[in-house]
Amino acid sequence: MENGSQNARGRLHFGYLVVAALVLTSFIPLSLALSCAGIFYPPLSEALGVEKGVLSYYISVLWLAALVTLPFMGRLLDGKDARVCLTVAVAIAVASFVWLSFTQTLWQFYVAAAAMGVSVGMLLFLAPSTLINRWFAKRAGFMLGICMAFTGVGGMVWSTVGGLLIDTIGWSVTYLVFAALSALCLPVTLFMISSRPADKGLQPVGWEPGEDAHAAASAAQGIPASQAFRMPVFYLILVMCFTLNIAMAVYFMIPSYATTLEIGAAMPLLGATASSVAMAGQTISKLVLGAVGEKLPYASTLVALVCGIVGSVLFAFLAISMPVFYAAALLFGVYYGITNVMMPLFTRLSFGDAEYAQIYSRVSMVASISNVIGAFIWGTVVSLTGSYVVMFCGAIALMAITCVVVVAISRLRAK
Repeated sequence: MENGSQNARGRLHFGYLVVAALVLTSFIPLSLALSCAGIFYPPLSEALGVEKGVLSYYISVLWLAALVTLPFMGRLLDGKDARVCLTVAVAIAVASFVWLSFTQTLWQFYVAAAAMGVSVGMLLFLAPSTLINRWFAKRAGFMLGICMAFTGVGGMVWSTVGGLLIDTIGWSVTYLVFAALSALCLPVTLFMISSRPADKGLQPVGWEPGEDAHAAASAAQGIPASQAFRMPVFYLILVMCFTLNIAMAVYFMIPSYATTLEIGAAMPLLGATASSVAMAGQTISKLVLGAVGEKLPYASTLVALVCGIVGSVLFAFLAISMPVFYAAALLFGVYYGITNVMMPLFTRLSFGDAEYAQIYSRVSMVASISNVIGAFIWGTVVSLTGSYVVMFCGAIALMAITCVVVVAISRLRAK
């Protein structure tokens, strides 16, 4: 077998093509499906004759569909050709956008959301972490950080482009444009994805003869899923994932919170701009965590959690000026970057690669549950208390709990 960053003929290692393919699926179909959902609510509300709040259940339906199908998709990715899995996932996203362009009733809208959830579950939760862990013996966290960062980059790019398209050509045709953009990834997943290095006669990137060769060369080192599911560290990871994602749902309340402040009244775009700043913080966080996460997984995660706590304190008690509000958004964005980079890394560090996709699919189920109920919880808190400060205090408490869980995981692994 060939090894290193290049093969014997001097060509680029196929593992880097896998990363490039995952970057493109993150940048286009994932970003279009998740980050751009909200820009369609106003025109669809008018077209379908329903309230915007009802349309916002799109995300809940999407995450529920991902939740239900993740265990099945994890087994598929473990046992079947990854090219087929990812190509089908992209094709489902394309078909969902086409379906949305012809939507005339609310139930049709929710059907598309459910289908999109199946696609997102594979492209966001399972494929990047599973394939990168297989293809990279070293710097897997960094490569995963790059892939996940492009969900944030895509959100910044396509939200603006999509808004302009809706104003110019209408929401229906814009959905068709999104379908066409997503379809560009179909040849990418067919020709730039491979399940394992051995399928190409290669070793993982970074493997070198004599350097723990057996462990690095094998994609099947680790703890079986049936055993992992009985281990205390597995349940701590589930708790971490739950508290992490519930607190992250506060992000979606930032624009609404901005409208309640004096500085928000003076600057109507404060909330939208702060969301973009938070997304920029998320992108930076994913890149940095990817770079340092493998060497310092627990310390880097704790630093990001502290950033989230500080950002929430600034939001709740010190948001008296535009610079402070943006600083809070940036720090909260750093915290937001944890989930898609560090949760896969914690899972891999704890259980290895033997049945990683099956194990991580269970972790991802908790993430989906958290995403489904997070916005509902914070919306209810604000409605019942009439205060966003209570919401931020709740998020701070959850982040503090997550810090304790991270320390507990590190001590368990040390033993």
